[in-house]
Amino acid sequence: MKKNRSLNLKYAGSQIFYFAAFASMMGYASVFLLDKGCTNSQIGIALALSSIIAVLLQPMLASFADNHKNIEMRNIITPIVLLVIALSAILYLIPGSALFVLFLVVTIFSIMSSIMPLMNSLAFVFEQHGIEINYGLARGLGSVAYAIASLVLGHVVESFSPGILPLFYIIFTALLFVVVKMFVLPKGYEKEITKEDTKQEETEQLSFGKFCMKYKKFILFLVGFVLVYFAHTIINNFFIQIITNIGGTSADMGNAVFVAAMLELPTMAFFTKMSEKINCGTLIKFSILMFVVKHALTYFATNMIMIYLAQVCQMFAYALFVPASVYYVNKKIAVADRVKGQSLVTTSMTLSGVFANFAGGIMLDALGVGHVLLAGVVLSIVGAVIVILMTEKV
Repeated sequence: MKKNRSLNLKYAGSQIFYFAAFASMMGYASVFLLDKGCTNSQIGIALALSSIIAVLLQPMLASFADNHKNIEMRNIITPIVLLVIALSAILYLIPGSALFVLFLVVTIFSIMSSIMPLMNSLAFVFEQHGIEINYGLARGLGSVAYAIASLVLGHVVESFSPGILPLFYIIFTALLFVVVKMFVLPKGYEKEITKEDTKQEETEQLSFGKFCMKYKKFILFLVGFVLVYFAHTIINNFFIQIITNIGGTSADMGNAVFVAAMLELPTMAFFTKMSEKINCGTLIKFSILMFVVKHALTYFATNMIMIYLAQVCQMFAYALFVPASVYYVNKKIAVADRVKGQSLVTTSMTLSGVFANFAGGIMLDALGVGHVLLAGVVLSIVGAVIVILMTEKV
């Protein structure tokens, strides 16, 4: 495998702008919608709807990509990004009712979430040409971008207004469009496709049902992860409510997100070397346990210092699980169905978001922050047991 500096820079750029956009959208969804007069329940329902739509879109897009190898991955992603830019411009420029705002937010968020597996698969599209993309480093830089965007936006929102957030949707997704559009195979690599690669591309695609039957343990692994990710989603999407419950502000939230996201970089950047010494399955098991620790610390937090301590766990939880799961799928799933496999990991995150956003919003209004976080801890423990039992060595 050869490393192409230009392609690595472009792929890193795509991760940077994608997660900067994600920070301005999902990271500040509650802040933006509360400013528009929405209740916690309405916010939860809206985020749950966006997750449901994304759950439906992700496997559809993955199947389309798997079944249409003649269409470049970048040419599947860029039209979708253009749609997000257009909808974000409408959200920013045209004033409307709370219902109109909720409709646009649901649409924008669901579309952005749906392309995450395609963004992950983009790192491996040139493997058959002998080009290696450092996914871990690029994804780590994406986390840094998320951190910086979260930190800056926390202060921008406090100084101006949450109404400015859609402008950042437009800026970051426009930059994402540019770098993905430039992600092309350099000259001189076309002849490196092997006969084995061609045979792999011609392998018959599995239907979703057959995929589940062939990879039973993998599907159960995803079920367990859905339970673990429940609390993670609640903490991320209702973080402002958790922070204000212990006397914090939106600026404190930005600082806390910054700490967690910045600490993701070293783990993701050195993941490739780490995976050469430690089995990917073992890394996944450890990351799941750290998810549980983080969720428990957040539940017991009574001040910002404890919140920061919980956020430090991010470097061993989410930061480790994301690259480990991508590489796990790449080794565990057949070439012909890898995009589908990557999609199902992202879909499991999104599906967890459906339950977390819908139930979390309602529970926050009815029971308060403490009870919601406790429920997340319990589900995390159950899910962790399932994941540990179902994860295999690769």
